[in-house]
Amino acid sequence: MIKCVIVEDELSGQALLAEKLKRLFPEIAVNCIIDNKSEAVTYLNHNVVDVVFLDNRIKGGFGLDVIQQIEHLNFEVIFATAYSQYAVEALNKGAIFYLLKPFSDADFSEAVEKAIRKSNENKKQLSIGAGNEHIIKLDDIMYIQSEGAYSVFTLLNKSTMMASKNLRYFEKRLPTDTFFRIHHSFIVNLKHVVKVKNGTSPKLVLADGITDLPVSQRKAKTVFNHLRFKG
Repeated sequence: MIKCVIVEDELSGQALLAEKLKRLFPEIAVNCIIDNKSEAVTYLNHNVVDVVFLDNRIKGGFGLDVIQQIEHLNFEVIFATAYSQYAVEALNKGAIFYLLKPFSDADFSEAVEKAIRKSNENKKQLSIGAGNEHIIKLDDIMYIQSEGAYSVFTLLNKSTMMASKNLRYFEKRLPTDTFFRIHHSFIVNLKHVVKVKNGTSPKLVLADGITDLPVSQRKAKTVFNHLRFKG
């Protein structure tokens, strides 16, 4: 479960963020909602969280002040504010996204997906269920295969796990430097690719020495370049 904190002093803003999270990202739990700088700084310095939504003008100060007073910025910050003039400073100080009110579901989703992907990358793990009972290490994943509305994870130990989300869902939540959508039916962990079979039907051979996955012609050149092979 992704742990989230909302730092926003307007009730309407608090309600909007909470509603969007519940509707669009049910895997995110809102730990608390804080309306002032002092409490936000104290809470974030003493609790483990993954994502923080931060308005810039809050009771007792500014969202930028909160960032400056955090001892270890080990969470992803999404600014959600009506003031565009602070965007550059916020991004320079570590924010992963700057949402300008009013924002659409699409912009909100883009921001949250980026934060989740980065959080998963930092923790080197992925939740494939609604809670913490299905958390797997990223390095243990060999590949993920589409099964319609479901996804099947094949791990290094040859075990498999099925998740009730489609491949696109996980594509948006996995680090792009190591996980690649090589085909409409497959995402592969590039760390576990040991050989490339080029030709009219290109394939990638994985670390078990047995599995070879098809690469779509449309994506072959990009995949091979990423692997530093010549396609």
